[in-house]
Amino acid sequence: MTAAATSIPSRFDSVTAVTSDGSGRLCATIDPQWSIAGRTNGGYVLALMGRAAVEAVAVDREAAGRPPLPHPIAASATYLSPVPVGPVLLDVAVLRAGRTQTATRVTLTTPDGEVRAEALVTCAALARDGEPLHDGVAPAELPAPERCVRLTADGPGFEVSIMGVLDERLDPSCLGWVEGRPSGVGELRGYLGFADGRAIDPLALLLAVDSLPPATFDLGLGGWVPTLQLSAWVRDVPAEGPVVVRQRARLVAGSLFDETCDIWDSRGRLVATGHQLAGIRMPRA
Repeated sequence: MTAAATSIPSRFDSVTAVTSDGSGRLCATIDPQWSIAGRTNGGYVLALMGRAAVEAVAVDREAAGRPPLPHPIAASATYLSPVPVGPVLLDVAVLRAGRTQTATRVTLTTPDGEVRAEALVTCAALARDGEPLHDGVAPAELPAPERCVRLTADGPGFEVSIMGVLDERLDPSCLGWVEGRPSGVGELRGYLGFADGRAIDPLALLLAVDSLPPATFDLGLGGWVPTLQLSAWVRDVPAEGPVVVRQRARLVAGSLFDETCDIWDSRGRLVATGHQLAGIRMPRA
């Protein structure tokens, strides 16, 4: 897994590209490969809305003679209905424009006018800071990448197309559910990078917080897990190389569950955290 430089735009940059329609709205196209069982990945949608926020803020700040704020440091999206493949429109409203941070609201609609998702995105300029004053998150422990299992597009009974563009390698010790032997812990761990070598940057971290299979698979619960709400906090610019991702189920009850996702870069620094509330189909008693 490398982060090799290339003059050809990466797939991630292409599928999150936004353009102006001339009226103040931004346009984009949802790519079919960034999906699970034909359903668009929530992290991909969050990254697309994050890019729309960054682009809109850059235009506003350039007009005011201010430097851009290129990184989404906090993003929280509510998914109202599945986002279909094809063209979408993104409306970005600036809620507060500060000197070092700008808060926005991004609304994603389909051409028929239906609102599919809405997000609050805060943009800033991150820098690799010194050692943190306090870090209370225990780091994930993983075997070397070559000893981990790379996931493919052939999922457990359905196609996981997004694995064709991601380089995702899970710790074998948390893959018992693949053979019908879930551990019952509710935790998945692994390495994440892009298949084309693109570096993981702050924008890509919005995708990364929703990139692993649901942690409920390790509880023996399968099936579609629709994301209802997804939040991400980006704390640092990742160092070069794949990131380490640990996803843990917190509470599974009724028809809902929530999970937390922590991400470390190759230096061992915690660079992002995600929280998700999702629907789940519970087995009959």
